[in-house]
Amino acid sequence: MKRVLLSLVLISGLNTVLFAQEIERESWAGQPVLHTIDSKYNEESAVIVLDKRRMEYIDVKDELAVYKTLHRIIHINDDKGIESFNRVYLPVSDNSDIVDIRARTILPNGKIIEVSKENIKDLKEEEDVYKIFAMEGLVKGCEVEFYYTYKRNTGFFGAEIFQGRTPVLEARFDLIAPDRLIFEMRPFNSTVKPLDTMVGQKKWLTIVEKNIPGVEEEKYSAYQAGLKRFEYKLAYNTSRTTKDRLFTWDELAKRVYSNYTTVTDKETKRTNDLVGDMKVKDLSSEMEKISATEHYLKTKFTTRDDIGGEDAMNLEKVIKSKLASHVGIVRLYSAVFRQLGIAHEFVLAGDRNKFTIEKNFENWNNTDNPLIYFPSLKKYLAPTLPEFRFPWIDPNWGGTNAFFCKSTTIGEYTTAFGEVRVIPLEDYSKSMSNVDADVSLSKNLDTVLVSISQIYAGYSAAAYRSIFNYNSEENIKLVTKEMIKFGTNSENVISSKVENKDFESFNQNKPFILSAVVKASELMERAGNKLIIKIGDIIGQQVEMYQEKPRQFSMEIDFPHVLERHIRFTIPDGYTVKNLDDIKISHVVTEKGQPTVGFTSTYILEGNVVKIHIMEEYRKTSYPLSQFEEFKKVINAAADFNKVVLVLEKK
Repeated sequence: MKRVLLSLVLISGLNTVLFAQEIERESWAGQPVLHTIDSKYNEESAVIVLDKRRMEYIDVKDELAVYKTLHRIIHINDDKGIESFNRVYLPVSDNSDIVDIRARTILPNGKIIEVSKENIKDLKEEEDVYKIFAMEGLVKGCEVEFYYTYKRNTGFFGAEIFQGRTPVLEARFDLIAPDRLIFEMRPFNSTVKPLDTMVGQKKWLTIVEKNIPGVEEEKYSAYQAGLKRFEYKLAYNTSRTTKDRLFTWDELAKRVYSNYTTVTDKETKRTNDLVGDMKVKDLSSEMEKISATEHYLKTKFTTRDDIGGEDAMNLEKVIKSKLASHVGIVRLYSAVFRQLGIAHEFVLAGDRNKFTIEKNFENWNNTDNPLIYFPSLKKYLAPTLPEFRFPWIDPNWGGTNAFFCKSTTIGEYTTAFGEVRVIPLEDYSKSMSNVDADVSLSKNLDTVLVSISQIYAGYSAAAYRSIFNYNSEENIKLVTKEMIKFGTNSENVISSKVENKDFESFNQNKPFILSAVVKASELMERAGNKLIIKIGDIIGQQVEMYQEKPRQFSMEIDFPHVLERHIRFTIPDGYTVKNLDDIKISHVVTEKGQPTVGFTSTYILEGNVVKIHIMEEYRKTSYPLSQFEEFKKVINAAADFNKVVLVLEKK
């Protein structure tokens, strides 16, 4: 999305050439010595002594060029550190883009091994090509040092992430530009502020942060979003005749609206023909028309993010080829909805697991994910995601800020302005991963008979509908077997069926249901005259949260949801259950008297049937770090129930 938008940007005066400039050149110490590392890092596999980065904008003839420099020094402590840092990757495909590159190993005995530039090799991963070279002579206690500078595509937004699994003793980021270009920089998950200075006719923005701890990815966390990072954007160009702020949300709104709604007469006519073929005009409600339109377009058309060019956006060509870029498919949806008289707005969403969209810091790079919003229904449609259906979207695009493009008409002129606000997710009660099971023993008491239904609705159902609609029959059989095995530990399936796998069921939130009848001897053991029934296995293996290191991040889940399980166990004649109270487990966290996350399992005994009810619920997407211990108890309560066995003894 942003690639298309930025390719259309032309700012008057941005490339005004004042004089030829030389970029800042990186260097290293002529006689390096190993750094003394604090003993508190002895258990770390490696320590990044220096992580120095520089982004420099310079005038070259009639264009603005951008060069990036990275300089790192890494102290190696063990074999894992050697494995992690024995190669250097350059994000360039053409050697001509490399301005400078040097790398060396400093051994504990003082010997220096410098890597030859001839050792640079090409590495291809899928469609991307990188440069790679191997460091030489790495041993425990050595240091790896390298720096490189390369020319990159010109862009006016960016982000630098300085935190990861390896601790950093000193991180520095310099953004350098001609003095007419004024950039702004904002820290995230950090309190360090940028320093603004002038060196000659170059403007420098500098961030320095020391002693950045290494952090491991944690269960139930938005790891990337929680790392220390610094984002930047071009805010002003003083050589312009006007001093207005650049790249505002309103400017993005105007561009988005124009890109999506400007169509030729031929495109309009071809869209009219398509709407006629779709046969949706006579449907009674707006919701029905939206749902039918989405199902038709997602069934008949393909959209991809890796294609570009005019043909992938032009509606005549798109309707003919049935293939569109992401911009092209949004243009098609909008054209159809305009023909149907359905009011809608364009939305560009972020991703809670990656970056955020800030009202007062207009980083267009974070507006990656297109949605269509229907004000009358207050619901969203995800035109580029075939696995979702209105009003369900990728939940990571919601529960956080998004950019809304709101149109406004003045006379006969229609334009748009931008607004940043939160996309609310659907209510927690609408997304479920439920189980309904009847469990009994065979007449000979030699196996367990299970009749089980796994029930998924809302956000929880998206992955399963995708699997059961887009896979081969062979793969579907394998997935079905694994899903049934998850709740029974058995592959001895007597029968199974799937209900509501069609995407049309998604619109009404009809649950996706997998039902099966299984013989599961794996759920039963004998201990003398006792029968051991692994009743907890019916809910499947659960996540456990135990960690030695202190928790670093707040707790995040993909979407609010419930997991409700009804299990009915028939006690065989002549037997009694001695430990029914083992079923009772409860950990619930409340805020202002209302539960926000919890696990509760209870039972009642009616005749010879034990009726077990489990309610596990997560009503929010985010829980503060201060609630970690209580949150952990809820997660582990589910794991504890999974281990529950019923002990049957003869009366």
